[in-house]
Amino acid sequence: MKVLFGVDGSPGGFAAVQQGGRLMDPARDQAVLYYTPPQIHARDATPEICERARTALADAIFAEARADLPEGLRDTAATIVGQQHPRQGLLIAAEEAQAGLIAVGARGVGRMEKLLLGSVSWSVVRSSHIPVLVVRQAESSPPQTPFRVLLAYDGSDSGEEASRFAGQLRWPADTSIAAMTVIESMLAGAVPTWLEEKARSADAEAMAQAWVREHEEEKQHKQEELSQFCRTLPAVFQAAKTIVAEGHPAEQILRLIGAERSNLVVLGAHGVGAIERFLIGSTSERVLAHAPCSVLVVRSHPHP
Repeated sequence: MKVLFGVDGSPGGFAAVQQGGRLMDPARDQAVLYYTPPQIHARDATPEICERARTALADAIFAEARADLPEGLRDTAATIVGQQHPRQGLLIAAEEAQAGLIAVGARGVGRMEKLLLGSVSWSVVRSSHIPVLVVRQAESSPPQTPFRVLLAYDGSDSGEEASRFAGQLRWPADTSIAAMTVIESMLAGAVPTWLEEKARSADAEAMAQAWVREHEEEKQHKQEELSQFCRTLPAVFQAAKTIVAEGHPAEQILRLIGAERSNLVVLGAHGVGAIERFLIGSTSERVLAHAPCSVLVVRSHPHP
């Protein structure tokens, strides 16, 4: 598989190369480095001199990015000097290179991107037809920190595609994985007036007990379903810790990222139609915006 890395000289871009490179197998994978140099305008410089300056910038950034790749991937890494804005250029390059994954930093070098998820990252995730790894590298976490992965699974096509794509990657031996799914809380939504009145009746205790029993049975069923699904994945996922959480999916994913100290979360994204291609689902968007760790987003594809 080819992995296209968007680099721009920022720490986020180099972190994407470091983390994404660890998921690649030098025996079968190839890194492709993409960079769009800025246009250079100097009063007394000829167009040829300006172009040489752009080439020198690209060479310097590619050399730095190569050094961040695992040794087995450095010599085979290809480079692409883009001419378009990275928002479009990365997508074009991914298609032309037949890449199977795009890896970008969460923040680039723009002024606003230092505070928010970068506009390039957002645009690529929303428009890409292939999986996108958005890397956030914690300042207190060295690049070689063992992967602690949270696999979010909801039983949908996109959830299955995300899990199976993650299974195609090369995971270091010290990777630990937690697989999670989310069900509604017992008290989800407002309790209607008639139920408040019913709760005061003699049948309230029996009704509550039946409600709790049914809810616990659903949790057990989801736990078994999740464990069974993990057993269909490669070995590293078969030993995953399985978690059934209750509540809003995005909130529970974000909570478990903290509880499990995850540095990468894997989840599916919805949105394949003409209008939906600009959306990736409320859960995916919220996790992507607020997760303190890297996020691997895999968009579902319609079945023929």
